[in-house]
Parts: sequence; C-alpha cells; structure tokens
Amino acid sequence: MALIRKASAGGDSFGHVWPKDGAVVEISDGEEIAALMAIPDGGFSEVTPENEPAGPSGDDGRAELSEVDPADEGIDADRPVAKKTAARKTAASKPE
Repeated sequence: MALIRKASAGGDSFGHVWPKDGAVVEISDGEEIAALMAIPDGGFSEVTPENEPAGPSGDDGRAELSEVDPADEGIDADRPVAKKTAARKTAASKPE
C-alpha cells in the first residue's frame, strides 16, 4: 500500500480519482503504482513522512492524512473514467 499524490486534479486509467490539486490517494497494487510513477509529466509522487508538508500531527509526530470521500466532494465515484480514443481520419474533399 502506498499513498500517491497527484499534482493536478484528475483521474487515471485504473479508476483512481484525485478530486483536487495535490490530493492523495491510497493505492495497493504495486504494478499500478509503478505505471503511474513511470509517466514523466504525470505529476505523481509517493507521500512519505519526509515529503509530507507540516500539518496537524498525531501522537507519533507524523502528519495525519485523511481519506477523501467522493460523496463529500460531489464526485460521482461510480462514473467510469473517460478513455482516450484514437482520432479518426476523414476523407478530404477533392476540388473538382
């Protein structure tokens, strides 16, 4: 399990959703994490105690994280993430 931050709001092809810029999502599949981290300009980073910004602390001194509830954010969690489609070539009209 890892906590993955995305610099800008959005989703991925695995169905994870980051509702706002800098949001953190828990991902348990190592292959999914590796695929996201391999995207050069994807804006993904793993959240660790060293790179987590200062905030409310628990008893152990680490910053506390909370899960995002899609219902609270007005996000339709059941809606699938849009898939990219290939552009279609159209026949160019020939001048007569």
